[in-house]
Amino acid sequence: MLQSEYMAMMQGDDGSLSNAELIAVYERGIDDLRSAVAGLTSEQVLARPVPGKWSTIECVGHVADTEIFFTDRIVRTIAMDRPLLMSPDEQLYIERLDYQGFDLDEQLALFTALRRHAVRILRAQPSQAWSRTAIHSESGLLTLRQLVLQAVRHLGHHLPFLAEKRAALG
Repeated sequence: MLQSEYMAMMQGDDGSLSNAELIAVYERGIDDLRSAVAGLTSEQVLARPVPGKWSTIECVGHVADTEIFFTDRIVRTIAMDRPLLMSPDEQLYIERLDYQGFDLDEQLALFTALRRHAVRILRAQPSQAWSRTAIHSESGLLTLRQLVLQAVRHLGHHLPFLAEKRAALG
């Protein structure tokens, strides 16, 4: 997928989900991620069964680290007036943070805590809060709704990669 196609997919909103449904999908991501790695051994989590691709722990580490950004963006968009949201370089994170040395349970707990924190906050918001905006360093003006959709879609983008790794392990 080209970067431009990825960005379009991440920002689009066809309005087919109500805000409550979007929160439910966002929260369901916790179970989706946990299910994607359930039952894998330590060796399988560290393996790179697909040449040139991240291991399972690297993928989960990336998803959890990225969730830190998504949660921060969601919370700051609610709490602040048009905050500036910076785009990280994901490659630097994987190179410098040793994702391969991460603990799967810790990463799942981090992801879970972040999503639950944001869900609690999102459920408490009035409907007009969903149109609050922030300025993203690469994407420009984004609404709270678009930010939540980005988090949902980011996980959805990586779940097939986790399934691919599991299938390649046999």
